[in-house]
Amino acid sequence: MVAIVSNTIESDTLITPVRMLYLHLMSFPTATSALAAWMSDRGMGSDPIQAKVTEQAYHNAGTTRKGAIATRRVRLVCGPRVLSEATIVYRAYLLPDELRNQLHSTDLPFGAVVESLGPSRRTTLARAMLAQNTLTSDDTVRAFTPILELHATVLTAHHGPIARVHEVYGADLLLNMTAAHQHAHALSRDGTLAEI
Repeated sequence: MVAIVSNTIESDTLITPVRMLYLHLMSFPTATSALAAWMSDRGMGSDPIQAKVTEQAYHNAGTTRKGAIATRRVRLVCGPRVLSEATIVYRAYLLPDELRNQLHSTDLPFGAVVESLGPSRRTTLARAMLAQNTLTSDDTVRAFTPILELHATVLTAHHGPIARVHEVYGADLLLNMTAAHQHAHALSRDGTLAEI
């Protein structure tokens, strides 16, 4: 089990929806599929999830025993909403040429690209963060406000670990979530969401 621990929580008005988001993310094999379902289920957008690439690079190409390691930094968006920011460090040499080319030349998210490999995720760290602005506005022109940080390993049945990801999810995911507060567990006194 993994516990979410917040280092900045001052009230429980935000953490219950964050916990629901965390549990939702844990029930999907990729962040891409989890975010698509989250947006669709809440009527928050039907546009495909896209990865706006901010940086990508290959490291040790041809100099390691097995092959190149790549880094891809993206913002996952759905229409005008920025859902998350992510850094993916992946073993490019384990991916078929077609998948490597898609990661290098398209706005497809990593999870969508590797879906055919049957990926799964193992979360190694989860931390809730307290957003500083309101979550009840429908205004989509908002600064990205971090609410949840995750570190995870992406695995496939045939290749084992293929990537390490660092993801930060934004407050726009919690718009229209006020009713959800009634259905989740309360915080413990030390700010830890235990038994997740």
